[in-house]
Amino acid sequence: MANKTDNKKTSDKKADYKKSAGKKRRTSKKYRKLKLYYNLIFAVIVIFIVIYGSLHVFTKKKTFRNEGLDYFDKGEYEAAIESFNKALSINQWFSDSVDVDIEMYKADAYVKLYDFADAGRVYSSIKSKYPEKYYDKDEIDFLIELMNALDKYKYGDYTSTVACFNRAVEAGYTEMSLYAANCYEQNGDYEKMKSNLDIYTGSFGYTPDICYKYAAYYIVMNDYNSALICIEQGLSYGDSIYTQEFLYAQILCYTNADNYEKAYELASSYKDAYPDDTKGADIYAWLDTRVNVDEEVINDIYNQNNR
Repeated sequence: MANKTDNKKTSDKKADYKKSAGKKRRTSKKYRKLKLYYNLIFAVIVIFIVIYGSLHVFTKKKTFRNEGLDYFDKGEYEAAIESFNKALSINQWFSDSVDVDIEMYKADAYVKLYDFADAGRVYSSIKSKYPEKYYDKDEIDFLIELMNALDKYKYGDYTSTVACFNRAVEAGYTEMSLYAANCYEQNGDYEKMKSNLDIYTGSFGYTPDICYKYAAYYIVMNDYNSALICIEQGLSYGDSIYTQEFLYAQILCYTNADNYEKAYELASSYKDAYPDDTKGADIYAWLDTRVNVDEEVINDIYNQNNR
């Protein structure tokens, strides 16, 4: 009888334990659901804040970037750089690709200002600050080299820089052909100068500066008719910093072609237009000895009157 009683008590305890355990499990399961629910709500709030904040920051970055591009298109490069710097100063997750794009435009603005040293520093900073997947490493390395060459060119290095300019032309930077042409002109290699001028004009057309360089080439080659065509084309652009040079070159062409009458006529007009130019006065005096042989020589620097 006692065993039955004990067995019954044990059975009741087990039943109570099972009920208690089941209740705990249900309570625990309910708690876990509630906890998960609140965690989800918290996560959604955090994600919303992050996304909203990121979009807000990104919008400001984009606004400054677009502002910089507007200044760039207007030719206001210093203002463009200031806006690009504002855009880059805004920290934004996952914006490396956008930042690299802004840095590239910033470097372009420095190039437009002929500040090649600072442009080179921008390209170097891209290498140091951003993963390579966001830019072409070979291109950046070459642009750093090119900026260094342009900076040296600016200070009169026409020898060590020309090889870099030639590589740039081969790589598709055809605007560098003008720098190569200038280097060859300074070094007296007029054939290579002309070859690079041909490349440049094929992409960008003619300017007074280019016409003057072509005229100089043809004068060296003793092709005065071609030189005169280039001079006339240069003068057709209207008043420019090259007008005086064109007019003097015109006199030289007719003089070297032994057309002294025409050269003397042009020299007379040149002397009146530029009375302070001694080389104009000198060539006018020399031409006077060829045209007015039997008259007293004007500005007798060659002592023709006492011959």
